[in-house]
Amino acid sequence: MTPDTMREIIREAIASPSVHNVQPARWHIDGESVLLLEDISRRLAVGDPTGHDAAISLGASAEGFALAASKRGLRAQVERAGGEHAGYLIVARIMLDEGGAPDPLADHLATRASWRGPFHAPSQADRKEAALLGGQDRTIVSDPKVIGHIAELYDEASYGFMRREGFRSELRHWMRLRKSHPRWARDGLNAAAMKLSGIEAWGAGLVLGPLFKPLAALGLTKALLAEKSSFAHAAGVVLFHHPRGEDPFESGRAFHRLWLEIEAAGFGSNVLAAIADDEAIASHVGELAGLPSGDRLVSAFRIGRRDGEGFAPARLLLEDVLVD
Repeated sequence: MTPDTMREIIREAIASPSVHNVQPARWHIDGESVLLLEDISRRLAVGDPTGHDAAISLGASAEGFALAASKRGLRAQVERAGGEHAGYLIVARIMLDEGGAPDPLADHLATRASWRGPFHAPSQADRKEAALLGGQDRTIVSDPKVIGHIAELYDEASYGFMRREGFRSELRHWMRLRKSHPRWARDGLNAAAMKLSGIEAWGAGLVLGPLFKPLAALGLTKALLAEKSSFAHAAGVVLFHHPRGEDPFESGRAFHRLWLEIEAAGFGSNVLAAIADDEAIASHVGELAGLPSGDRLVSAFRIGRRDGEGFAPARLLLEDVLVD
């Protein structure tokens, strides 16, 4: 195994999803294996105080590495590990062996991205194709009325988090609302990814910043931040659930694969994190959709056929994530 091969695999794994696109994964090449590390400076102290979402993001990165390796006929064996290396937390050691089969999901690694734009009105065929994504760890909601109710619950959960000043401040830190932002193309949530025009991006900065409290006093902020209308043309809502108590790192690996399956089916998708992060609402949605009693709602997606142009995802460079 050459270092150049390792570096190319890592370069592709950079495309893996992470909460707020913070990209906490760092990599150290160690002979025939690599260490997956966490840059804890990228944890969300307010939004993710326990590191749960960080662990899911790192699991997704491990799966991205395994998928990229499979394209080269390599099989990845991922083992959880602990300790520190060069000031970073060791998350896992990944060893590579010959004899792996190419995983078809690897073809979608580079193109996967959150879609926050509009959807085309779904056809019956679209709804049926969305339903085919169902499986042991995902439940597909396709009834428009139930989707509408979930949209209301999502807005309620999202606004509950947005009311917290610390949460808004942390979110703004990772938002890149102007193309002149020095990290526009590197990480975080830029206006292009959020499908915001220049005026909308300017307005978002005000609503989430200095105008939030005055507008809240007038009862306007909840309506301004509501996303229910964006569910109108959704072909479905995908509820991703895994056993309670499971290592979120493992959940993250499955989460990444599910997202790539959605991409492979030709759907655009947007993660509905708030609906899983609010325990009361997550429980209600679980009962509504009949999720297994031993499972917890890990995340959810709004999916549909994209109506609009794509965008260049913000990604760190290889030199940003390699650690000696």
